[in-house]
Amino acid sequence: MISQIVGYAGLWLIMKSGGGMDAYYQNAILFTGLTGLLAMIPCLWFYSRDRAARKIGGLVTSQKPWQLKIPEMLLLLGMGAAFSQFANMLVGILQSVLNYQEYQESMDQLMEGKQMWFLILSMGIIAPLAEEIVFRWLIYLRLRDYMRMGAAAVISGLIFGIYHGNLVQAVYASLLGIVFAYILDISGCLWSSVLLHMGANIWSLISPDLYTWIIARNPAAIMILFLILLMVMILGCFYFTKRVQGRSKRVI
Repeated sequence: MISQIVGYAGLWLIMKSGGGMDAYYQNAILFTGLTGLLAMIPCLWFYSRDRAARKIGGLVTSQKPWQLKIPEMLLLLGMGAAFSQFANMLVGILQSVLNYQEYQESMDQLMEGKQMWFLILSMGIIAPLAEEIVFRWLIYLRLRDYMRMGAAAVISGLIFGIYHGNLVQAVYASLLGIVFAYILDISGCLWSSVLLHMGANIWSLISPDLYTWIIARNPAAIMILFLILLMVMILGCFYFTKRVQGRSKRVI
């Protein structure tokens, strides 16, 4: 929330100085990255206080959260890409209801002229990290203190969707927010949702060019790619669900 407020304030100042909408589209992603970095500092402090309170209150064990191994990190990135792909396909099916065309035109204007490394850094790394600290580490885990996992995941997911400010992203982000919260909880590792979110955002950035490249060579390979993503998603969900069995107490 902090990053959104500061970002809008900065963009408002740019537009008031005479830049207009062109200045907005030119600088929006830069402000997303900068304000994301700014928001992390107080939010990490709040999380550390919440974590200490949970230990004192017996809500979580003193056991260290599960440490991810490199193959598990890669699996989570792949799962994030898969969740993003299939959520986008659902949004595409609903595009006539969600005014998808207008949203896509706005996104094209935001990304026009930007280098891919800059987009990945701002939208694929910094923004997901900042948003996960706020929406999963703080909001979801605090809700989880008072209710069951499913209810907490749905409520935090809906808040995450509303935060994005438009109907297309509200549907997409709500779905992913619920999934991210679920995997975060059963994995016992804070970084699981961060990696899922990074995988989803990076996939959204690189997939259009990847599809164009594949279709130009072998259109049938698109279906193979979808099957691979589906298998990664199923395998990952099975793996982390299996891992949580036998654990009776939260560790995060």
